[in-house]
Amino acid sequence: MTRPNILWICTDQQRSDSLGCAGNAYARTPNLDSIAASGTRFTRHNTPMQICSPSRATMFTGLYPRHHKLIMNGMALDSSVPTLTALLANSGYRTHSVGKQHLQPLLAPANRFMPDSRAFWDSPESGDWTGPYYGFQTLDLVLGESDTAAIAGHYANWLRKHHPQTADLLDVNQALEPPPRDLDELWRSAMPIDYHYNTWISNNAVNFIEEHEGADTPFFLFVSYPDPHHPFAPPADYADRFDPDDMPLPHCEPDELKNMPSYYGELYPKGEGFRQLYWSARPDLEAGSMITTEDVSDESMRRAIAYTYAMIEMIDDGVGCILALLEQFGLKENTVIMFTSDHGELLGSHGLLHKGPPPYRQLTEISLLMSGPGIRAGTTVDSLTNHIDLAPTFLDMAAASAGDAPFDGVSLSPLISGESESIRQYDFGEFHPSARPEIYNQTVRTDQYRFTIYPQNSHWGELFDLHADPNEHHNLFNDTSMAAVKNELCRLLVHEFPPQTSVDNEWLCKW
Repeated sequence: MTRPNILWICTDQQRSDSLGCAGNAYARTPNLDSIAASGTRFTRHNTPMQICSPSRATMFTGLYPRHHKLIMNGMALDSSVPTLTALLANSGYRTHSVGKQHLQPLLAPANRFMPDSRAFWDSPESGDWTGPYYGFQTLDLVLGESDTAAIAGHYANWLRKHHPQTADLLDVNQALEPPPRDLDELWRSAMPIDYHYNTWISNNAVNFIEEHEGADTPFFLFVSYPDPHHPFAPPADYADRFDPDDMPLPHCEPDELKNMPSYYGELYPKGEGFRQLYWSARPDLEAGSMITTEDVSDESMRRAIAYTYAMIEMIDDGVGCILALLEQFGLKENTVIMFTSDHGELLGSHGLLHKGPPPYRQLTEISLLMSGPGIRAGTTVDSLTNHIDLAPTFLDMAAASAGDAPFDGVSLSPLISGESESIRQYDFGEFHPSARPEIYNQTVRTDQYRFTIYPQNSHWGELFDLHADPNEHHNLFNDTSMAAVKNELCRLLVHEFPPQTSVDNEWLCKW
């Protein structure tokens, strides 16, 4: 049997409800939707940690963050931890990545020689470096997001070499209109589409497939877009395709945050510009940059939503070019295609923006679409799945040996084939804070409930009945009628996923 090629498409900080195939009437995602139409859409797929680096490390190792030990941004994944890409490369796959990685800190010091850090690209070692990296034989790297993608990495070098006149056009100071004062990370980018990092990523993915065409070995291609992570700054042409006035505001229940842990409104100082605080990388500010939207106008919120859809449409257009090439070369029938994101975005839900410690579904539940050989068309899987399952799934599909590599997850193949309707009754999540230890929290999810405890602050907790309250507006943690449910879910956490507030890994910087 011919082993399939694997195309893994990943975005950064994209909500699961932002696709047309998920019922979103405002999103324009025909190419991503086509993956669901020709394959399977998973409706209850989660990440165990809603922060970039820990979640990405989980995707490639099949381990909870406590086990791969990259528990917060600013840490690096230890090179001794087995990765999906290394196992595939050892079994004969050609492994390549285009775009964002973030398995090492962006701000790591120069003496660490980490290719995912800006400092590395100022060193002679960067030279003509293209890998290896955690099992990827070669890479085309984009570092950071949006306005910082032109600072360092392969994309930045390409831009400076071939289009130096555009190298500063991602910067907010070149924006085609000034950002609003109440949300200073919101603008129409002056960067032409042809030179934008999303276009560069799509083009390099196409180039890789063209160069690999006709090869005897199967490929594993990871295509990783930094968007729609904030700042909300799409190229003007895409931004102008969406009218902010058409965007519905997120639903928030009156005073719903009053029943939530008190830290929700305390993570970032109020009355200061967000961008300056964010890029200052202050270690005393909690990871995720979650802020409340009480001082953000409806106009700015609608524009942030519109610009998010604009970034997603740009990604979808790039995905369309990649899928068309697979079709042209006759590779589509023997290519497993997967789309997901590392985690979600609050985008105004619950009166909150960005991401942070609370494991709301808008952050932890993300898209997972899969198509390809052996994957039934037009099907959905509604049972609980998790990023810990991705690595074992791909190894299973590739008939590649895992060797002695441990996995917390299992292959999704029984769900994809219809052999089984469920692979677990519950799954776990965990947030390791970088600034305030008491914010450490643990979560267990079942079909009906999401239960979160804060082991270092017994007064804080979250319990949501997902059947009655799917968008998690009504915290039942202090409802005495839910005592039996709380006790059972707490018992599950204590016995199956006991608290672990630290690991043996060095925190080098904010991110």
